[in-house]
Amino acid sequence: MSPAAASTGAIRPPAPFPGNLVLAPISRRPTVLEPASQRAILERDVPAFPGNPPTRPSTSVVVVTRDNLVFLRLCLESLLGATDESCEVIVVDNDSSDGTREYLSVLAERSPRVRPALNDSNRGFAPGCNRGAEIAAGDVLVLLNDDTAVSIGWLERLAPYLQQPRVGMVGPTTNRTGNEAQVDAGYRTWAEFEGFAAERAARHAGHTFEIPTLTMFCVAMRRALYEEIGPLDERFEIGLLEDDDYSRRVRDAGYRLLCADDAFVHHFGETSFGKLAASGEYTRILETNRARFKAKWRAPWHAYGRRQSDRYQELRAAVFRSIEAGVPAGATVLVASRGDEELVRLRDRRGWHFPREDDGAYSGRHPADSEEAIALLERQRAEGAEFIVFPGTALWWLEYYDGLRAHLDGRYGRLMDKKETCAIFDLRFLRG
Repeated sequence: MSPAAASTGAIRPPAPFPGNLVLAPISRRPTVLEPASQRAILERDVPAFPGNPPTRPSTSVVVVTRDNLVFLRLCLESLLGATDESCEVIVVDNDSSDGTREYLSVLAERSPRVRPALNDSNRGFAPGCNRGAEIAAGDVLVLLNDDTAVSIGWLERLAPYLQQPRVGMVGPTTNRTGNEAQVDAGYRTWAEFEGFAAERAARHAGHTFEIPTLTMFCVAMRRALYEEIGPLDERFEIGLLEDDDYSRRVRDAGYRLLCADDAFVHHFGETSFGKLAASGEYTRILETNRARFKAKWRAPWHAYGRRQSDRYQELRAAVFRSIEAGVPAGATVLVASRGDEELVRLRDRRGWHFPREDDGAYSGRHPADSEEAIALLERQRAEGAEFIVFPGTALWWLEYYDGLRAHLDGRYGRLMDKKETCAIFDLRFLRG
């Protein structure tokens, strides 16, 4: 029997969310849900998931949180509704002040499988995970972000792969993570998400592939592996790149990292760290941890690879056609590429990543605000860039960095604007 075909046990009730609950955010950095969705989550009673706490849990799920109550409720209540009584849930709170602690107290009273662990300061993601792992009693350990949501069968699709001795860790596919685990997912509501996850499980039953890094929005491992490899490296402090580091440690110990194509977990992304973007703190933390990663491994951190879906390949081809139709041969073109090397391989034109490092490599980070984005643009224009292209996957730049959009429209103007394909700006001449 394939892992995906393993029995899911008794039928469990669905998570207590209405099918029309909209999961699509109205903004990012930080990620924010529409007001109606927030009210639907926060204003209902805390549900009860009765049952005795397991004396010998099969699985321990560790969730680290801080001031993220809307998304935490989606995470925990979907998790409790989609797992049986053999799974314990450990929630490590990093000194929240938004009602999270009061919620956890009520939830733990009504759902004995929930075990809150309260820190008196924001110790960060890696220390929070390590504290949760110390408390955990299950043979399988799962680290799950507080901005995720799961549906019935997610754990049963992951855990069986860990029965293979040389598999160290396994993670699911998702809608948002930035590496090869990310797949196209067009759902907007809770019911559509559940349907998408079930359809994907049936279509990809038993399929896995090896992946260089498992990002820790959701990762499962044997407790024995955690004890062998050791805790997450706390030098990465608040967070970022601790998952890259841990994946490398697991691979260096001779184990495989798998992504299960038949498992799918919804990930909002940028609900916590997105709050730090506007102040520039996110960029500072990322740069600091990249330096720590390089010092530890004596090699720089590299941006993730990405899965090339049919839809993305069609988009890339459409972008190429737009560039060839509007940009003269021989021009130097900036492309908001997200690290896709193919997107900067332009026929008869020179393609540059935006933003990029001094050596031309994709920088792997985003500007803190519009002022920094404009500075990056003007620096690369001074170095010879003549056009800039925002593919459909990067059009959010022009929404989030509204100052950059105003700068481009007012100073240079749009050469081309094709909804969902790309926007192109001509940087060669100043308007007026």
